[in-house]
Amino acid sequence: MALAAVFAVGSLASPASAGSLTTSTGQQLPAYLQGYRQGQLLCPGAALTGKVSVAIVDPMMATTDAPGDCTLPDMKAANPGTRFLAYLNIGAMRDFESWNGVFQNSCADTATAAGRQFAVTTTNPRVARNEDGFASYPGFSYLTVADLSPAYADACAATAHTILTTDAQRGTTNAAPARFDGIFLDDASMSPSHGQDMVDVGQWGPWVNDDAYGRALIAAVQRFDATLTRAMGRDVPVALNLGVYPAWSNQVNLAKELAATRSVDFALREHVVASGTGSPLPLVDLEQASAAYQAITAAGMPVVEHDYSVPLRELPTTAYRQGADIGNVAPCLRDSFGARAAVVAAAKNRRTLDHRMTLGHLLQTRTAAAKGMTVTHSQAEPTCQDNAWDDDANFETVTTASVTLPDSQVTALTRAANSGAYATAAPLRFAGVNVVKLSNGSVVAVNTTTITRSVTAYGKTLSVPARSATIG
Repeated sequence: MALAAVFAVGSLASPASAGSLTTSTGQQLPAYLQGYRQGQLLCPGAALTGKVSVAIVDPMMATTDAPGDCTLPDMKAANPGTRFLAYLNIGAMRDFESWNGVFQNSCADTATAAGRQFAVTTTNPRVARNEDGFASYPGFSYLTVADLSPAYADACAATAHTILTTDAQRGTTNAAPARFDGIFLDDASMSPSHGQDMVDVGQWGPWVNDDAYGRALIAAVQRFDATLTRAMGRDVPVALNLGVYPAWSNQVNLAKELAATRSVDFALREHVVASGTGSPLPLVDLEQASAAYQAITAAGMPVVEHDYSVPLRELPTTAYRQGADIGNVAPCLRDSFGARAAVVAAAKNRRTLDHRMTLGHLLQTRTAAAKGMTVTHSQAEPTCQDNAWDDDANFETVTTASVTLPDSQVTALTRAANSGAYATAAPLRFAGVNVVKLSNGSVVAVNTTTITRSVTAYGKTLSVPARSATIG
């Protein structure tokens, strides 16, 4: 059953029933296009049109906020097999933006008393606070941490209900009216995270410890889904961005508890094999993540792996070598940069090899008991992407697909991922290269080192670039 068709209709009072994400030849990968206007990649004739099973986009894609943009009806007409999930942050709130009308990405409006009632206050000086004195995330002062109370979960469900029952604004093709198919909840973490875990900064807010926060989040998601189901009179797709530390068993156990509620259709996990700047995760982290994602998927909440591609910055081409952290100090790449063409070529090659590694990691992580896992299309980290209000001569356009080069290995790895192939045994290890035989007879090798290596296993010899994967 393809990802686009996994969302079963439930009874009026029942929460969602998480579905299988794989097992059908011809399935397509989902896409996480939460960055401003990244959803334009699904406009008629755009790079990802017709290639995505489930698209996670900002609700503003239902509006004509940026003049000349296509909107949700145009996208749905151009992508009839795609389910569109509206981004909504459950862990934190922000001020509503009036020009988006009802298509907001915050459960409550912190510019009003009605929204501020769910804000968290604390006397702990180590917790970041915004100008209103409410707990926030370090570096993201526009976000206000939500208290995750039952009343807040109901307010969140009410916002989602409005989004799901309102026709999107007409766009550029005069397509028939359309609505979102479901909701994607961001910042659904098993602890406060974002540098504010109580084990690091001390107790704060209405939770006695990090685990209590996780349990409150689980209850909020479960109530959100049940309330939304009752309001809609049917079950709707609900997915989330799962915050979990794979190395911490208590966090993984909480995620399994969330999975057992069957309130969530799938969980996105960001930064699977590298950080947003390309800093590689060590082998032990990859192994811990694999074990955690297998357990969470087997418990009933399939994991969708996701990595941001490294952003384009004004750096020498050597900075884009595999396994390097390009950092975030250098300015974003401008059209006027003398070596722009060479840097773009090096970065695109890096992105392709990185995406191969993410696909390879997925294929080696899947098992017979956890074959519902999948992975997203690769998409650029939005920090260095130009948006509708910027000078188009600067940076990388937000509507540029991250991996567009015709790469036979990306094609082969994606085909295996879409077929539902999974690992038949634990990996064989060869000096930093893990090799697995898949259920379809193929062999996948993932190279976690920073040099190209060649390995022979299961009767096949594979050459694997640094920090990448090869299938044969």
